Amino acid sequence: MAAEIRRHTAHIPEWKVKDVQELVEMIQKSRVVGVVGVREIPADNMQQIRGSLRDNVEIRMVRNTIARRALQASIPEIQPLADYIEDQTALIFSNDNPFKLNSLLEKSKKPMPIKAGARAPKDIVIEAGETSFSPGPMVGKLQAAGIPAAIKSGKVVINQKVTLAKEGEVVAAKTADILKTMEIFPRNVGLELRAAYEGGLIFRSKDLTIDVQAQVSQLSIASAKAFSFAVEIGYATPSTVGPMLQKAQTRARALVLETGMPVPSMMEMLLAKAAANACAVASLASGQTAPARAAAPAPVAAAKEEKEEKKDEGDTAAGLGALFG
Repeated sequence: MAAEIRRHTAHIPEWKVKDVQELVEMIQKSRVVGVVGVREIPADNMQQIRGSLRDNVEIRMVRNTIARRALQASIPEIQPLADYIEDQTALIFSNDNPFKLNSLLEKSKKPMPIKAGARAPKDIVIEAGETSFSPGPMVGKLQAAGIPAAIKSGKVVINQKVTLAKEGEVVAAKTADILKTMEIFPRNVGLELRAAYEGGLIFRSKDLTIDVQAQVSQLSIASAKAFSFAVEIGYATPSTVGPMLQKAQTRARALVLETGMPVPSMMEMLLAKAAANACAVASLASGQTAPARAAAPAPVAAAKEEKEEKKDEGDTAAGLGALFG
């Protein structure tokens, strides 16, 4: 059996063996290994992508068989990544986590014209309004492509919003041609991350697509609810102690006012409440309408003024007493 294997491997070109060994070494050294699709990426665009990702990603375009052999020769956890190798594929290596890597690849994509016969990646919608085209044959081309166009005030105008192709539909030749003329590029071309490996886990592309703003919003809502709950149940943390003390103070004041407890710092408010209640009782007893509660602090002010007058009188008497020994 060993001789049979040696005879088989002897027919493999040396350059293939070398490529596989290099890939295995890169897989071992990299934190993240990904499989990306590279179909329909023009050579100049690929060079631009390589340049923009040079600091974060290394791209290796090899034959699918070589990529599979390299993955199968690596640790067992990464071998399932070979299932995502199909069509035109490249391997990428990075030290960024898969989520950041996916975000970088999405940002590196460039808008490109759609070709006739391709499927629309999303609804292709033409909005109503003026165009930059001068009156002439362009009106006929637009109408032939199914776009309701006319000439108004010397401008080519699209009369109403129209959907030229729905997501997944095959784009007709006339549609593709008019979209290119109008410089409408409905597809973004770049590296399509199919799957990535990190730390014993395989992440599929759909697992890596995250709406960051929505996640931040949900975290903010959860944080607010957790904070309110902690304050409500009296769970003390550095951020909840302040609101908890304020809440306790408010409830304590309400309790003092309700029970009439003589707390020194609350006497003014207690007297104000007592004066207001006394006024209300006196008015009811005399058959008059009770005065507005806003006027209640007046007796308190009078009482305070009388108290200050008595204090002044006491101070004066004490001063006279001191004069006469």
